[in-house]
Amino acid sequence: MLIGAQPLASGPLAVALGSTYEPVYVVRGQVFNWRVRLLVDGVDLTSQVTGMIDVDLEEGAAGVGGFVLYLPPGPVVPDDWKGKPVVIDFISRSRDGVITDQRLFTGKIEMPEWDPTWRLLACDCTDQLQQKVEGMPVEAIDTMTGGHWSADLFEPVAGRSRWDYAQERMLSRAASLDCSPTGTVRVTNWAAASVPHYVFGPGTTLFESVQIDLQPLGAATNRLEIDAAYRYPRLWQHLQAFTWSHPEYGSSGIPGFCQWRTWTSELPTTDMIESAVTGAGLTMVGRVGGFKLPLSLGNPCGDGVAWINQFDNLWLSAVASGGRRWTQQVTENYKLVLTAPGGDAGATRVIARDSGNVAIENSAADEWESGKPDGTGSTDLAEEPRRIAALQTLLRGGAVELLSAHRGTTLSWQVPTDLALGVDLVHTLRLEDRALAQGKCRRIQHRIDIEGGTAVTTLSVAISRGGGVSDALTTPPRPDTSLAPLPPGGGGLPTQLGGRLSDPISGAPIEPYNDARLGFSGNWDVADDLTAPKFPRRFDVEAAEIPEIYRDERTGQVTVNYRVGIPNDLLEL
Repeated sequence: MLIGAQPLASGPLAVALGSTYEPVYVVRGQVFNWRVRLLVDGVDLTSQVTGMIDVDLEEGAAGVGGFVLYLPPGPVVPDDWKGKPVVIDFISRSRDGVITDQRLFTGKIEMPEWDPTWRLLACDCTDQLQQKVEGMPVEAIDTMTGGHWSADLFEPVAGRSRWDYAQERMLSRAASLDCSPTGTVRVTNWAAASVPHYVFGPGTTLFESVQIDLQPLGAATNRLEIDAAYRYPRLWQHLQAFTWSHPEYGSSGIPGFCQWRTWTSELPTTDMIESAVTGAGLTMVGRVGGFKLPLSLGNPCGDGVAWINQFDNLWLSAVASGGRRWTQQVTENYKLVLTAPGGDAGATRVIARDSGNVAIENSAADEWESGKPDGTGSTDLAEEPRRIAALQTLLRGGAVELLSAHRGTTLSWQVPTDLALGVDLVHTLRLEDRALAQGKCRRIQHRIDIEGGTAVTTLSVAISRGGGVSDALTTPPRPDTSLAPLPPGGGGLPTQLGGRLSDPISGAPIEPYNDARLGFSGNWDVADDLTAPKFPRRFDVEAAEIPEIYRDERTGQVTVNYRVGIPNDLLEL
């Protein structure tokens, strides 16, 4: 069975079905009768074509076509032709009687131009690649294009061009987005197949039509240096627990109270302790704990003396905790170096550079410092999926940039259109006439002269050259930005009591008042000398100093090198 002059189980049709295939060998000496069919809005207007019919299909671009129609006498509204669907078919009959009906172009009239003198309507057509993609849902674009994309590297998708979004996704694909001759949007890979789909043998090309367009050295980028920064907030908090006991509170509970009662003194209040914590720049965590001076009791110490006290805010032993929260900026710097062959040596380098930045913004960071501490340590608001997405987008896009830079050489040749039927941008072509080359088809240009009776197709293939091996484009590890745990701070607080010249218990002289000394300061209730200085009644704590390394921006850097192998397509002139 033949479809388009090709066996059902071979050629490009089999490739589309996922089967193995044999190359289609194009040979000279074939004779064909051909005609073209032009349908405009479903109406066959082939008989009204004058001059040329042109079709130009190129990877990564909208396909275009053009023709000129003679319109018979009568009213003409050129603007009414705009947007009319257009189909161009090429029908060929071989000497053996095999008929091939091949679609060359499917699109719409983009711009009609009217010549009233000769009644000629020149029509420029397009396959509307951009408009078709623009009308696709985001999910469909994702499925079709694949690739890698990062919301941190590009603008949000909502409210902007779907075509631009599709192009962004294609940056990480070694492929192009275009339309088939039937108007279907598709992705065509750049890599040439090891087995060609079409082989053009000796004598199949038109005389002196084989041309080579070599890529200049400066366009063959072989080293890409990417500087990427990944920033996120690190949330710190630090708790300090302060403990204080009166020097005469040697035992816990009532026994300690009874010991203090022998020589009483002023005690700190709840407000004094809490004010000391907050005055040190700390946030009070919980409530003051410990042992309060008991309220009135009948005979607490067993000495027959009642205890009278109406103040429920005096402490013999106290524990209070305060903490701080702050935010530290962490920046991970990544130096990603992708090299194709020649990119390592200074004498042969052709360098390009790129960059990308990811900044994690989290409302939790904005509210962090105003919240109440509940522990000691740090929490990174790093979002690993976003880091991976951004770095993979940069890496994959960088590799594609190097691959693209090495496929700038184009080999083209012309053949009768009958010999090019079935050739599409998805195919790998091999030329064995005046040159020996094999590459992926990058452009197809049909030029059909209705009046002259000639139909010529120019085929162009991309030739990739470079060689080398490729490394896996794995996401680089994160640099070490960790810090040792902060020391606890806080601890036990001292006491200094005045109002006496000597300590009532030990008899030792009372040391002079020290304004810089932390803890509680007060006075004994019973003086041993009226000249004894009185100490101010206060309670002071001090917040631990946070070293700058825990507050200043924390940075780390990783450098990773990747080799990018370049396909070596056949090219012998």
